[in-house]
Amino acid sequence: MHAVKVFVFLASVLLAALPMYSLDDPKVARAKYDELAARANKGDLNIDWQALRLDARVGEVYGEYGPYDASKRAQASFGNGNYEEALKIAREIEQHNIADVEAHFAAWICLKQLGRQRETDKEWGVLHALVQSILKSGDGKSAKTAWFAVGIREEFVIMQAALLVQYKEQRSAKQGGHYYDMVLVTDQSGKESVLWFNTDTDIELGGRAGDEGHHIY
Repeated sequence: MHAVKVFVFLASVLLAALPMYSLDDPKVARAKYDELAARANKGDLNIDWQALRLDARVGEVYGEYGPYDASKRAQASFGNGNYEEALKIAREIEQHNIADVEAHFAAWICLKQLGRQRETDKEWGVLHALVQSILKSGDGKSAKTAWFAVGIREEFVIMQAALLVQYKEQRSAKQGGHYYDMVLVTDQSGKESVLWFNTDTDIELGGRAGDEGHHIY
């Protein structure tokens, strides 16, 4: 009996020392991303899109490229009615990261405006697969059913493009060893609700870099 108690104690100590989540080495993640991205570029929609999104983030596929600034340029071009330029920028982002949900949404909207239906349909297939890989990870109503996002830009795409809600404010929370964004939003009728997003990826990558808080991605 004493031996059993000692074993249980040691096991609990070991488990407590292990992280609640663990990410691949960037080189490993990049190799996994390249394999999945090659399939996606060939039109294969039957891949693990959540894995692709995560591998892209951990594998640092953007390098020195700034997707946030590129996105702002695309939005400015779109706002000025220059859909061709906005599409060009969106495609540029996709070339760096085919799992960039915001870029696919921008490309899809531009193609619709340009009346290029065949390309619009193809873009929608990828966009839908990426969005569903997020929405199927939970229902966003609690910590236990939080949506898994690999970065804050995914959160905003889901809120603005998929759910059609307006962001009001956000705060961070930790429960059960996991990290979350709790985002207060309003729907089109003005009703408020709180959406939960799992941010373990942000926190672990921030820890690797010696940073605190979220990274723009």
